[in-house]
Formats: sequence, C-alpha cells, structure tokens
Amino acid sequence: MLVLFTTITDPDDGDFMTELYKDYYGLVRSAVRKITGDSIYVDDLVNDTFLRLISKLSVLRTLDHCRLATYLVYTSRSISINFIRRLTVQSRYLYYGLEDDLAEQVSDHEKAVEDRVLSWHSLSDLWKSIGCLPERHKALLYLKYLLELKDTEIAEVFNISPAGVRKDLTRARRAARLLIDSRGADKHDECKD
Repeated sequence: MLVLFTTITDPDDGDFMTELYKDYYGLVRSAVRKITGDSIYVDDLVNDTFLRLISKLSVLRTLDHCRLATYLVYTSRSISINFIRRLTVQSRYLYYGLEDDLAEQVSDHEKAVEDRVLSWHSLSDLWKSIGCLPERHKALLYLKYLLELKDTEIAEVFNISPAGVRKDLTRARRAARLLIDSRGADKHDECKD
C-alpha cells in the first residue's frame, strides 16, 4: 500500500490517500471482483484504481462520503472493464499449443482455397462436357443439379415416372463422366462428333 503512494510529494496528500485506501479498500475490492470474477487480478486492479485516484486528489477532497464512495466504485468498475476488454483482445491474437498454431491454420486455409480452385476447374470441365451431351441429358442434369428440382418435379416436365427420371439421370451422369474422361488432355477442344 505505501509503495503505491511514493509518487505523492505533499505529506497531506499522502495522509489523505492512506486514509482513503484504508477506508475504501473493501468497497473497491468488491467492485473489482464483481466485474472480473477472478481473484488473480483483483489486487492489481485495486492498486491500479488507487493509482489513478492520485491524479484526482483535488476532486476527491471536495466530495462527501456518499459521492466519494460512488466515485471510487465507478473508477474501479471502469478500470476493471477496460482490463477485461484488453484481455479479450489479447486472447483473439494469441495462439497457444499445437491445436491453435497459426501456421497450421494458414496451411489449412490455403488447402481449402486450392481445393476450391480445383473444384471450379473440374466444374468448368463438367459443364463443358455437359454441353456436348444430347439435349435430353443436358436438360435432365440442368433441372436436377442447377435448378435442384426433385425427381417427381422432373417427371412432370418430361411426362415420365420418377423411376424413369432416376434411370435417365444415371445414364446422363455416366455419359458426362465418359466425356470428361475421354477428353483428358483435349480439354480445350470443342465437342467432337
């Protein structure tokens, strides 16, 4: 406690702060503990509160007992809330252990981007191949995968049974796969007759 007030040069101010500390330590500690809920930081935050109050001595001397207590509680709450905010910000940017290793997260992110790019290329190849399919197969694949219609809805469009739609979709998917596989290195070629 006395170490806190070594910055005070006037003996009257030192006596006033010592009495303030003795009289209101419990109140300030209680206010800090309510905010932080953790006894590890309470003593440090109580000391920070009284250190901040040193610069407000002229204001503190003018306050009556009730207003002084309110002022101390609000100051300690403000210091505690700011401390919690700083801890929250720090916890966002600190990584502990192998599970939260930033390097691993970056590589996972890069891998996800790479997978997406490969997926886009394969989808592009798929749609180019679908363009080479017969009209009925193109229409079936378009309705099923782009418009996301159910088999019963597609069956109504083609005036066939849902089982017939499933059979035709299987054929259309196989035809598309064969086209993709057969094109191989000739991906940039147009549909071959």
